[in-house]
Parts: sequence; structure tokens; C-alpha cells
Amino acid sequence: MMSRQFEAHMVEPVRLLMQTAMGLDAIIEEFSAGYGTADLVGAKFCAKSCQVRQRAKTHAPIDHHHWVEVLLALRRNARVSYDSLKRRITFSDNTLRRTVLPALAALGLIERDKDGYVCLLKNPPSPAREIVAVELKQTRWREAILQARRYTYFADRTYVAVWNGTAELIDRRLLYRFRLGLIGVERDHAEVLVDAPRRKPRHEKMHRYCAEYLYGNALS
Repeated sequence: MMSRQFEAHMVEPVRLLMQTAMGLDAIIEEFSAGYGTADLVGAKFCAKSCQVRQRAKTHAPIDHHHWVEVLLALRRNARVSYDSLKRRITFSDNTLRRTVLPALAALGLIERDKDGYVCLLKNPPSPAREIVAVELKQTRWREAILQARRYTYFADRTYVAVWNGTAELIDRRLLYRFRLGLIGVERDHAEVLVDAPRRKPRHEKMHRYCAEYLYGNALS
């Protein structure tokens, strides 16, 4: 508990760094995408995608992972049978039928015809150009690397953030191996010591869900 209290002092300097030096448009604390909880996650939005969504009146965030999963399973203007759709998703038939499809229909994204087929009417582009995740640790850098590796499932860039004194101890070969960046933190300042390379997130659904969640947070 004491460690988490001290790590809380690291949040504001890193948040400021993400906002200014990294140019992220939305930043939240403690985001979970099924692979652990990242201390800070931020997104850089795509202005063109956001404008397209505004014009098409699909600006509402698709901020539930079940909704995203269904949209990724469909193709624009292609009718898909309900049974075929069920085989493409990971959650229950009851949730799909009673919750997810009605919600997507209410957003004007899908429709179900009288034969029970599902058709994707609109396919809103992802609002984010880039997602950045950060794991904060005072001194336990090995644990930080282990946790930060999980965020590569949904983030384009992932950083480990530690106190500046600890940063000197980190094995930079591990950062290179796992394609992680490094942030050094002081009480009132944070700086990027090793740039995180951009990589394709390993889980498309969770990347899109994170983008929509941050987009919704920014709209609210």
C-alpha cells in the first residue's frame, strides 16, 4: 500500500509529459483491457476520422468490448446470418441477442432483417491514430517490464516509468527485446529516456476498444 501511495506521486509528472511532449489528446488512469491494468493510457486522435464520424452521425463512442467484437466480425453492406455471427464471437448468445445487437441498432450501425440476418450499415473509423500505455513503478523495474509487456496487446507504444535513480539500473537490453520505452520521473518532472518503438498491437479488438473508450472520455 505504501508503494502505491508513492507511485501515485509519479502520475502527474508523467501525465504532463504525455500531454505535452507526446501530444496525446486524452489521458486516463488505470485502464484495463483484459491483460492487466495500465497506470496511464493516452490516445492521439485522428482528426480526419473524427470528422468522418461527425458527418456520418456516428460520433457516439463504441465503448464496450462486446460491441467492438461484433463490428469487427461484420463487413459493410454484407448480410451475415445470425448463426454465422454467433460462431465469430466469444460471448454468450443471450448477451448478443438481448444486449449487444439492440445497442448497435440503436446507434444506427446495424440492422436485422425479417429473415434474421445482420447487416452492418455504418463502419465508423477508429478515432485514434496512436495509443500509449505506461506502467509506473518506483524501483521494481523488473516487475514493471513484466507488466508493461502485457499492454503491447492493445497499445501502439508502451513505456516503463521509474524514479530517475532506478532508471540507471534497468537492463536496456530487456527494453529493446520487448520493444518498450523508458521514462525517468522526479517529483515535478518526467522525461523520456528511451523512445518506445511503434508496434502493431497484438489484439485488434482491445486496441479498438481502448481507442473508443478514450474517445468517449474526451467527448464527456
